[in-house]
Amino acid sequence: MRILNVAEKNDAAKNIAEILSGGRINRREGLSKFNKIYEFTYNFGGAHATMVMTSVSGHLLNYEFSPAFKSWHASDPLVLFDAPVSKGVIKDGEPIKETLQREVRRCDRLIIWTDCDREGENIGVEIVNVCREVKPNIEVFRAKFSEITPVAITRAVNQLSVPDYRVSAAVDGRQELDLRIGAAFTRFQTLRLRRVFPRALSNQLISYGSCQFPTLGFVVERFREVDRFIPEPFWRIVVTAEHNGKAVDFQWKRGRLFDQDACKAYYEHLLENRYGQVVEVVKRPKSKLRPVALDTVELEKLATRKLRIGAKAVMQLAERLYTRGFISYPRTETNIFPPNLDLAELVRLQTQDNRWSDFASRILQTGVNPRNGKSTDKAHPPIHPLKAGVGLQGDEARLFELITRHFLGCISADAQGAETLVRLCVGKPSVPDASSRSTLLSSEDGEIFDAKGLVILQSNYLEVYIYDRWVERDMPDFQLGTWLLPTNIEILSGQTSPPPLLTEADLISLMDRHGIGTDATHADHIETIKQRLYVGLEQGKFLVPGQLGMGLVEGYDSMGFEMSKPHLRAELEADLRLICDGRKTKDEVLHRHLDKYKRLFRQAVAQAFHLDRALAVRLEQPAENVSDMTGSIGEISVISGRHSCDTLTSHVTTCPSCSRAVLLKQKRSTQHPLSEVPSNDSNSSSRSDTGRTNSWFLSCTGYPLCRYAVWFPDSVVHVRVIHGVGGPEMCPQCRSSLNPADGSARGPFKLAIRLSPNSRLPNGYHQDDPNKEYVMCIFCDTDVQIALGIRIPQVQTMRPQSPSVNPPDSHESGDPSSASGPAPFSVTNNPSGVPRRSFIPVSMLPIQTMTPAHQTFRFPCSSDFTSRGSTRPAQDIPPVDEDSVVCNCGYQSVLLTVKKPGPNQGRLFYRCAGGEAGTCDFFLWKSPPTADISGPLAASTQQPGSSFPGPEGNLVSSRTPTLAVPNEAPWSTSGLGPSDSGSTVLCRCGEPAKLLRVTKATANQGREFYACPNGRSGGGPSTGCNFFQWADAGGNRTQSTGHPFSLPNSPWSPTRQQQRQTELSASDSAVSLGHVPLWPPPPSAGLRARSTRRGPSTSGRTGSTTGRKCGLCGEPGHIRTRCPRANSVD
Repeated sequence: MRILNVAEKNDAAKNIAEILSGGRINRREGLSKFNKIYEFTYNFGGAHATMVMTSVSGHLLNYEFSPAFKSWHASDPLVLFDAPVSKGVIKDGEPIKETLQREVRRCDRLIIWTDCDREGENIGVEIVNVCREVKPNIEVFRAKFSEITPVAITRAVNQLSVPDYRVSAAVDGRQELDLRIGAAFTRFQTLRLRRVFPRALSNQLISYGSCQFPTLGFVVERFREVDRFIPEPFWRIVVTAEHNGKAVDFQWKRGRLFDQDACKAYYEHLLENRYGQVVEVVKRPKSKLRPVALDTVELEKLATRKLRIGAKAVMQLAERLYTRGFISYPRTETNIFPPNLDLAELVRLQTQDNRWSDFASRILQTGVNPRNGKSTDKAHPPIHPLKAGVGLQGDEARLFELITRHFLGCISADAQGAETLVRLCVGKPSVPDASSRSTLLSSEDGEIFDAKGLVILQSNYLEVYIYDRWVERDMPDFQLGTWLLPTNIEILSGQTSPPPLLTEADLISLMDRHGIGTDATHADHIETIKQRLYVGLEQGKFLVPGQLGMGLVEGYDSMGFEMSKPHLRAELEADLRLICDGRKTKDEVLHRHLDKYKRLFRQAVAQAFHLDRALAVRLEQPAENVSDMTGSIGEISVISGRHSCDTLTSHVTTCPSCSRAVLLKQKRSTQHPLSEVPSNDSNSSSRSDTGRTNSWFLSCTGYPLCRYAVWFPDSVVHVRVIHGVGGPEMCPQCRSSLNPADGSARGPFKLAIRLSPNSRLPNGYHQDDPNKEYVMCIFCDTDVQIALGIRIPQVQTMRPQSPSVNPPDSHESGDPSSASGPAPFSVTNNPSGVPRRSFIPVSMLPIQTMTPAHQTFRFPCSSDFTSRGSTRPAQDIPPVDEDSVVCNCGYQSVLLTVKKPGPNQGRLFYRCAGGEAGTCDFFLWKSPPTADISGPLAASTQQPGSSFPGPEGNLVSSRTPTLAVPNEAPWSTSGLGPSDSGSTVLCRCGEPAKLLRVTKATANQGREFYACPNGRSGGGPSTGCNFFQWADAGGNRTQSTGHPFSLPNSPWSPTRQQQRQTELSASDSAVSLGHVPLWPPPPSAGLRARSTRRGPSTSGRTGSTTGRKCGLCGEPGHIRTRCPRANSVD
């Protein structure tokens, strides 16, 4: 039997392995240099077993947004509340994951040895999930322990349980909420305030956290109390008397008076009646309580107060002491020692330290007597030492000494003493005669003054617990009824003082009292607000809010929110405990709190000017760039309160391929710190400071698994979602025909676009006013699609022969609401005849998208729309500019050169330039600038980079060409066959295909075929487009006619009969009509579309009918599993 054991840290793994093996372990290296592997034999359940012990380094997985949402500038922060998130391996965690998966393949069981708290339980479940990726049926156990000692570890391995998935779910819920809420508000604050205060905050990350802000709120609230405090003067009277040669000060029972005249009247009365009598003498026992058993919160408070060590450093030191076996688990809410814990044995171990050996020996003689508290987490005992602190130095030694002295003091006895109270009544002008001298005075006879004395009888715990002080006060032996003449009567003045500023210990107490964070996270939250410069330290210990922290809290307070108050986070922490108890689910808690914070976010963006005002006062700088702010959609939505209603809802429709949301976004052509991006006038709101455009597009939130996208040309300078009274305005035509009957899909919503000045649409729309907008539905307004060259991706279903929705009739109305055209979705008919959308796995969908050239071009007039194709000589087309190639992140790609020796050395290719969130997997070879680029299909989709006739019949073109071939070679247009005139065959990468010959001994031996020049034998991430075509197959195909602006179902499309013939031909060639040869680029690894089964071919293909034929392409000489076209057939 072979068992994999995984601990949370390497030190813990090493110590546990040494205990279980008796010190006989074999160490070897893992793939992570910080996480070793320890092997030893062990008798597990009566059977011989090989134990493999390794570790992780805390959390192995972490929630993150999909790449489409990692760029701060590409999407509206509001969508982060609903954007898809997934748990991925953390940075530098891949070697640890690979080690676990390598080791678990040879193991029969898995034992989790992570810390026994919420975070440890979640880390354990992460380990289980990673191991089950390669071994789904591995048997999993959970070891529960609170200290790394032989007794505890042996008990844990003999009493194994299973992971608590409810506790892990609570941590997952908290992590997801923190990510979504924190990311949305952090981007909002940072993007806006960097632009509004560029001189002060240009490089500042202005983060938000649902625990950070209440923590900051406590500091600000105490500072406000101190700042607003107005001292008030007071007066009091003190009487001094001597007895047996000892002077004693008696304090006025009235305390202090805030009326000086009244206090002066009492004082003058006492000067006239100076004699007093001892009217009460009380002697009573007094004890000073020993400390309660130590939990995490108390440890942090004590260490910060007594040792002057920050809370964050305290927990780091305690963690190291724990993993080295010096103390028990330091993250506990328990202050009650369990009855089964052998405290006497723990005390006996401390007799080895000379500093407290005598005290520990006396405890063993008198017996242990722990002082317990009232709370327990039923998981870990209070923090206590496990052995003598031999070899410790520095702060580790100081912290261990504090824990040990606290433990010994807790289990000893209270300090005992005797307190004496003497009460004196002053108010007689002289000593009474002997007959009345025995009568005791009362408060009606004069003013009462008290004095207290203390005598310590037994120090007990104070002998070892040096952090407490109990001061003795001598008191003479006053007798009851004794008459005294005070030696001094004086009036003292003073004034009230404000409460002290918070220390870290005070702040931890407030966080614990109000339920902000947990005992394990208090120190982290305090450290975060210090690092963000929200607070600072005064005199090395007092927390003082900074200008930024004060401004943020005051700004949100002026909005009427209680974001700096503890209520919101306390409710969340309570719900997380309910998840642990099984009384609520993770989804319920997520839904409740995300809705709550989403509403707050909307209101915060709408009232963002309050933040500007508050910070302008605190930073002593005027707010800049507020009235005229431009930028990407993410910037606009968080900068301008005026546009918040339009930009906060960028959801446009539901993706037809994966059913996720399709959002309106804007590509940034350059990447700058926000403080460096100047504001522009309203007429150039979509252009950056370099003059290059920031194009708009629609993108699926499922990227990169789903690449559904719709691009607008650069002539569209602004796009927004239309809002009505009830929210976004949905297109009635698309809504009735495209959405599922259950109403699960959202959209499509109408859009309002602004074009470049003086642009025109064929329906008569003229952009004669920069603020004028054209309202339409991008999915059914064919006029706009054709005029702007916008191509809606057509999602092909699993069965191409299934009937499709009939095209609507053509229209001539300029009203966008009545526009008809191609639908953005693939619609099939179910047996009931009700249209329904076909949702197909993304990997099965060859989605055809189109990236625009991002260049400004003139709109054609109505007379420009003719049925003739347009061609253009290749030599007239300028080389492709790298600025026109956009990666999947929405940023400009960079042009690089292959330097590695090989067949591609010296070739140019495009890669992602990388944004704030990293890089995507975008890759594209740079097409040869001299390729033959003309043909009828070049105009069939009207890509913004293509040419079309101008008003006088002249060709008008953008800077970026569209790849095509001569008219007489229609099949070369798609790159799927030779032309009749012998022109070059192009693959789908847009490059000349290479001619190869079959050498394998099959029926096709010696036959020539075309293949992608970028392909590599054996496949891999750089296998090009998988293009394949037999060299002798071009003459048997039906030639299709190219139609300019021919979109499916458009008024300018061919007849339905011609359309069906074209579809059949295109089906044979694996390219649909209107496919632009430059698109799609070579798919990245793991995302290539899978092949789909097709019905019988109707293309009229001729050839040999003898022998076995491929069931995929219909050609003889191979079977479908070895078909060269398996990855190229749509």
